[in-house]
Amino acid sequence: MKVALLGYGNVGGGAYDIICEMKGGLAVKRILARSIRPGMEAVMTTDFKDILNDQEIDIVAETIGGLHPAYEYVTEALKAKKHVVSANKQLICRYYSELMALAGENGVQLRFTSSAGGGVPWLFNLIRAKRCDEITEISGIMNGTTNFILYSMTEKGLPFGAALSEAQRLGYAEADPSADIDGNDAQRKCAISASVAFEGAVAEDSVDVFGIRHITDKDIRAFKKMGRVCKLMVKVKKHKDGISAYVEPALLPLSAPESSVTMNFNMTTLVGKNIGRLSLMGQGAGKYPTGSSLVQDMLDIKCNAIGPWAPKKAIRADNSLERHSYYLRTSAITAELRQLGQMVNGEYIITEPLTVSEMHAMAKRLQKSDPDMFFAGIE
Repeated sequence: MKVALLGYGNVGGGAYDIICEMKGGLAVKRILARSIRPGMEAVMTTDFKDILNDQEIDIVAETIGGLHPAYEYVTEALKAKKHVVSANKQLICRYYSELMALAGENGVQLRFTSSAGGGVPWLFNLIRAKRCDEITEISGIMNGTTNFILYSMTEKGLPFGAALSEAQRLGYAEADPSADIDGNDAQRKCAISASVAFEGAVAEDSVDVFGIRHITDKDIRAFKKMGRVCKLMVKVKKHKDGISAYVEPALLPLSAPESSVTMNFNMTTLVGKNIGRLSLMGQGAGKYPTGSSLVQDMLDIKCNAIGPWAPKKAIRADNSLERHSYYLRTSAITAELRQLGQMVNGEYIITEPLTVSEMHAMAKRLQKSDPDMFFAGIE
């Protein structure tokens, strides 16, 4: 099958190298780039119409990221009856229902397993498990940048700023790391994973999120005294009356599998009624891990393997359905807050069980008077 790559950056370049090293099955005919690189004049173009109007191109791989012009390119490719694969979590999360419907209308496939998990075959196995099982829970570490920062703070004693700088030096974090440390990257992966698991379009803005931007070495020391490890966790659970879906720092016991996930690795877990607990661990990002996942999607299209289902309905997460205790560190401690739990050494509060909705709403109120407040769920 003939392939066109939209973008020749980190992921696009990785996919190109992998396809070139393969022994057949796929061939890159065109690459859309901002400028033509010397020696690649035969394959590169700066005009998307060269790809859109080429009847030999079967698959378009979108690797440029962001919403625009990625959205326009993908919709035009689907209307031209070309299969599309994408690693763009922002695009898939925002336009999931629309793009899946458009693919179905034109008899082509849209695949996006690299958008959540990078090199980890997470969505592929979630789809596979879903065929003959009922998914009841999803959880995991889905952002390698934050895992690297938390690992460095816990194991190496680095303060947050130094850990972030090291992540940027190694290429794990962007110059602007906001999407990672504020949890928005994991929030999108959470929404996409929940959409696949429950055959609906889970609204991104219904997924409560709190990141690690304000975690301190003081917090890390407190966690160690508690015999806990902090990880930024994605949590999705099926309840009788709906689903809960949220992203927040979580204090895990040392015995939890996620507690031993080091460096920038990811670990994702599904729970099914039949299969039980199934976990996958590996590189959640990077040129070749993510590029490999993108190529796997192309090969799945080639052999017509099972893909994601079109969403049957819109779903909003209801996080009043999930409840647990929290670690809360804030300078804005009031009498009302003290009633929520036990104060420890005048430094932080271990709350009584609260719903996720209650805790996240409280955090937004507290941030107005204490922007540096931090909380973490206690497993």
